[in-house]
Amino acid sequence: MSERTDVRRIKRDQIAFFFDAQAEPVATVKPGERLILETEDAHCGHVRDASTVYASLGEMFERVGGVNPITGPLFVEEARAGRDVITVQIHEVVPGPVQGQGYTLLSAGLGGLVSNYSLQQPLPPKMVICKIHDGIVKFPARGGYLDIPARPFLGTIGSAPAAERRFTFYHGPDFMGNVDLPEVRAGSTIVLPVNVDGGLVGLGDGHAAQGHGEISGAAIECQTDTEVTIDVMTREEAGYVGLPQINTDEWIGSVAGFSGVNLGDVVRAAYIDLIHRLERQHGFTLEEAYLLTCQVAEVTIGQVVDPLYSALVRIDRRYVE
Repeated sequence: MSERTDVRRIKRDQIAFFFDAQAEPVATVKPGERLILETEDAHCGHVRDASTVYASLGEMFERVGGVNPITGPLFVEEARAGRDVITVQIHEVVPGPVQGQGYTLLSAGLGGLVSNYSLQQPLPPKMVICKIHDGIVKFPARGGYLDIPARPFLGTIGSAPAAERRFTFYHGPDFMGNVDLPEVRAGSTIVLPVNVDGGLVGLGDGHAAQGHGEISGAAIECQTDTEVTIDVMTREEAGYVGLPQINTDEWIGSVAGFSGVNLGDVVRAAYIDLIHRLERQHGFTLEEAYLLTCQVAEVTIGQVVDPLYSALVRIDRRYVE
């Protein structure tokens, strides 16, 4: 993405480590405004080569000041608490715009196949640098490189919760946060609750590629330049039930992310929200919506990184419109 002059740009040094109702916004946004948000990687740009190794998640917090920084928060004019939602339409996510690379890593206590309660020692810490060029991520393996198609998206996006501030590393139904769902990409519109006037929206944690579950605890982490349009709707207009949404021209979906809640219950929560959306906004009876989702709905798993579990349940628009 070239240095555009027709769209306002929020620089990647305007970051925060919390979704916080008391935070001072870095910018005020008009409904319908188009922006380019520069985002930092999960470690604030500190990772330059494979010699940068973090032994644990705690060490990352101590050395960097936090993880998963968001660009923001942004105060959205006319967004009223309890009445509205904020929509973030993603037009483009450019991975690695400054460094031309991303990275992935192994770290003690981080990942879907490790536990802080095991007697066995984890794999040793490791940092892997992956060059990004012409839509390809160069993944080092077996003495050479594997070419992984870049599928850039944002791992973290959310609005401020009404009460207790939350680390951007976490997620929750009242603010969304770090759900690591690959569907938070170009062509998608994210629907977030407005819990405080202005919403105080932020986004970041760019990924050049990631499989479902983010099983090792780190995707191909990278900086991004992300172009979005931010707008305001009432909850009624958006068909908002109780969970954040990801919608595209092809499908609609509900997102559940609960810290410390098992994956089965997370998936059930997303199904319930979507079923109620079909009932309230698309003319189905509760029984019809339940049976229809059983046949045609699809599930994407964002995280299985204990204690973080997230999922998207979606249904094609051809069945509901």
